[in-house]
Amino acid sequence: MSLLTETDLAEIGAVLPRLYAAVGWSAARAPDWDAFRRCCHRQAMLVPMGSGAATPVPLDAFVAAMEGQRSSGAVGSLDEVELGHRVEGYGNLASVCSGFVATIDGIGRRGVTFAHLVREEGRWLILAAAWENEREEAPLPAGLI
Repeated sequence: MSLLTETDLAEIGAVLPRLYAAVGWSAARAPDWDAFRRCCHRQAMLVPMGSGAATPVPLDAFVAAMEGQRSSGAVGSLDEVELGHRVEGYGNLASVCSGFVATIDGIGRRGVTFAHLVREEGRWLILAAAWENEREEAPLPAGLI
């Protein structure tokens, strides 16, 4: 089901790739935290599932934690790219399922992000996003690669 316009679908489909691009860094490039925040609702909740348990983190705390990993050198480089996505929505609500590859210090890992977006003041913003890395027993769906 999708009761969204083609313009809506294009705008929604562009949010996660922008978020992925903004979060990345290397020795030559810093993350763009302003662009990252512009992708998110001011009260967004981000939920990494790295340990298999949900760990909800408010937007500013997530940015601070990631910046801490970067500035301490715990993570020397991070690059994330979308592989594919699906969008469902109605009115001012949308859900995006996005396959991605994250390369951390030269090691690539694939995963899936589920994001709930809302349209606020004419912009689509991430209200909540949860993601999990691919596992051998749970490969990425073909439609997200």
